[in-house]
Amino acid sequence: MTQRYSAFISYSHADTAMARWLHKALESYRLPRALVGGESPFGPVPARLPPVFRDRDELPASADLGGELRAALAAARFQIVLCSPRSARSMWVNEEILAFKRAHGEARVLPLIIDGEPYAGDDRECFPPALRFRLAQDGSLSDVPAEPIAADMRDGKDGRRLALLKLIAGITGLKLDQLAQRDAARRQRQLLAITGGSLAIALVTVGLAIYANLQRAEAVRQQLVATRSLDFLIGTFEIANPATENPRSITALTILERASKRAAVELPEEPMVSARLLATTGAIYMNLGLPKEAVADLEQALARLPARSPERARVLLKLSNAAIQAADTDKAARLIAAARAAFDDESDEGPTLHAMWLQQRGLLAHRTGNYVLATRELGAAAAVFQALPGDHRADRANLFTYMARARTKLRDLPGAARDFAAAEALTTSLYGRNHQRVATAMRNSAYAAFEAGNIAAALPRIMAANRIYARVLEGNHPLLADNLILQGRIQIASGAADTAIATLMQARDIYAQLYGPANAAVGDAEFYMAEAESRRGQMETALARVATAKRIYDAEYGPDDPDQAELLLLKARVLARGGRAAEAGASCEAAIALLNRMKSTPAVLADAKRQCDDLPTLSP
Repeated sequence: MTQRYSAFISYSHADTAMARWLHKALESYRLPRALVGGESPFGPVPARLPPVFRDRDELPASADLGGELRAALAAARFQIVLCSPRSARSMWVNEEILAFKRAHGEARVLPLIIDGEPYAGDDRECFPPALRFRLAQDGSLSDVPAEPIAADMRDGKDGRRLALLKLIAGITGLKLDQLAQRDAARRQRQLLAITGGSLAIALVTVGLAIYANLQRAEAVRQQLVATRSLDFLIGTFEIANPATENPRSITALTILERASKRAAVELPEEPMVSARLLATTGAIYMNLGLPKEAVADLEQALARLPARSPERARVLLKLSNAAIQAADTDKAARLIAAARAAFDDESDEGPTLHAMWLQQRGLLAHRTGNYVLATRELGAAAAVFQALPGDHRADRANLFTYMARARTKLRDLPGAARDFAAAEALTTSLYGRNHQRVATAMRNSAYAAFEAGNIAAALPRIMAANRIYARVLEGNHPLLADNLILQGRIQIASGAADTAIATLMQARDIYAQLYGPANAAVGDAEFYMAEAESRRGQMETALARVATAKRIYDAEYGPDDPDQAELLLLKARVLARGGRAAEAGASCEAAIALLNRMKSTPAVLADAKRQCDDLPTLSP
């Protein structure tokens, strides 16, 4: 088979960030000009490596090494294995190594140690079994040690740059010292060029601004040029100064923090450039689940932007989304109104921004419990997205999902089923049937049935979603844990408390492994296990789980948070089932007082009071 790929990267899902870095570093690496065209064991040395295969980007996930994945392994010149305790335990990584060795032999597997210890023989072991041993003649794994030679990124070892050069040397067949010497010289030239080019960038920026004023008809093209210039400026943050910094200590978060700080204090004469940099770092922080840092950068970007501009509208809408997630609905409403005043419908970006504005209005209405308004605004946003050029199926699927949830709250079950079906159809058309997002759409449908009290419909739906998740995700994936939480809640409602506790324990263990034992998601699992324990008459065990959840919520959210009110209502139910009516009533009163202090909506307060009124009728 033609070797289409220079390398195939095998890795555990938990090491995705490192796999993405390596994939980008290999495909963007330019081989030294003096070596290009020279002879190598694989023919003339190219200017860049052929494509590098990373299965999570290039193929939909599947339950085994299917035909497409095996074809990619066969079409790769080398296999790079990201070695860590996670990959050492991954069945899929081990299977990929076996398949590659059977196709290409032992010599072309290149290990890269990123964590753990080779041949440790315990939970620190970083080499999968197929890497530690050779293949027998029949293709099975023998007990003969393979003794692979690995590049090593750990502290005190090769470091990131040298480890990368070792992999490139192996892939190209070039000598490491050839690459290292020429790479060091090139990096010095880059540093000098960047220093000398700062003035040129400033001059080009000024020139572009003048040109924009004189040539308004070229505004769209100039915006593209400005965006490319911005990408170049962001790229400079990836280059560390080897004279003053230890490259082994630099992480992606370090680079992001440096970019954020520099953007805040530098470029005082170019507020638009610094604003775009801060908006970018703010968006990255938001995607990483760091809302405090995200809001700080987005607000600094906002201070640098003109009163009316598409950029300002986008930043305001991002800030409104953060406010909605933080349940600060008053602030979200002000931000959404300010965003509407910042753009014109007739501008090039007007229709897209209008759709985004409608979406945020709908999400805010959903958060405040105004589900009628939410369905109207979200439906209008979906219609605008559908009329826009380009592919907006992902946006529309998200909108239909929220509309379905709103209709569920309104008890419009046929409408909710219709919207969930639309979301699932859009998602399936984008990703195929065997995809995690399709499973998520099915989980949403199960949630709607659960909220409507239709447990008979919810349970098979959640189990179908589980089967897809089991096929396409590794066993410690957070989406699988999220699904198990809902499955446990449905099992509680069906009267299967014992089964529910086993399901919820699986979810809790996954969250603890991924995020640590004090993460809010672990607290959520303890919350629902407390409900299940009380349903089977184990009041003291249930109260202990309530206490565990409270410790976690106190650390994660503080005292004034909707989840704290839900926890007080849960405690009241547990106490009521245990016959401690006075304490149950006190817990209910504390929950309602907290909701009043947080200025909760009438609908939320009414639901809490209904739960408290039902306490005397509770039974295990």
